[in-house]
Amino acid sequence: MSNKIISILILYSLVIIACSNPMKKTEIHYSITSDSTAYYYKKGWEEIMDQGDYAKAEKSYRKALSFDSEFLIGQSVLARLTLDLEERLILYKNIEKHKERLIGDEKLILEVYLALVEYTNLRDQKAINIEEVLREALTVGENNLRKIVNKYPQEVYLKSEYIEILHANYGAKRALDSLHKLILPTQIENPFLLGYEATMEAELGHFDKALKKAKILNKIYKEKKVAKPVVTLGDIYFKKGDLDSARLYANKAMKIDHRNLDASRLQAKIEQAIKNRDSLKVSY
Repeated sequence: MSNKIISILILYSLVIIACSNPMKKTEIHYSITSDSTAYYYKKGWEEIMDQGDYAKAEKSYRKALSFDSEFLIGQSVLARLTLDLEERLILYKNIEKHKERLIGDEKLILEVYLALVEYTNLRDQKAINIEEVLREALTVGENNLRKIVNKYPQEVYLKSEYIEILHANYGAKRALDSLHKLILPTQIENPFLLGYEATMEAELGHFDKALKKAKILNKIYKEKKVAKPVVTLGDIYFKKGDLDSARLYANKAMKIDHRNLDASRLQAKIEQAIKNRDSLKVSY
């Protein structure tokens, strides 16, 4: 058999292999008209997920929309973050009006974010059916993001949100199992996933594992003043029942970033637990 025929057969084999095992796409194509919008949108995700810096993230999302005000996904993320109910209602109304512009994977993501914004709006308006709305939003989130994370395994922040939704729907064990199946080697030390994994391990009573993960997270941010690793440690100690240590970490995190929702929620839970503990002491 001539070398030319062998080369043709090898090339043909490679084509067959490539067609039968198509590589998964690495990133989602968003309807963005500006590179600056894409840059600040990604920056916002890094700030809110990796660093837990809600204030900086909000500024980045607003900056992204300043270059492309029609970016619906960007509007929906800002709506999830802003504390201004009136602004959120306006954003929600505008997204609803124009949502049919989006198709495919981008539409799947928008459906999730829009459902979560609707829940937040109704909660702030003291609606009576918010638990049902939340369940529906989490169902949409699980179904839509499952498709996304399997199609785009490199999309770490969408994967992170998927794990959060699984946690809300099924608890820490199932969410951890899914995380271990879905995480890529390059994502093992992603700050959000690392911190979230630590808090879920603590929820299951695996405090040594949780503190080991938290130590790695703290090392990543050793030279940076961010709330993320501090909140994680506070949450672990809260779940461990060490309320005084948990309070120290929660208060420290709030000093670093008073807008950090994880820190403020943790602080509220700790203070209520300490109040309950102290009231029991008095009764005895």
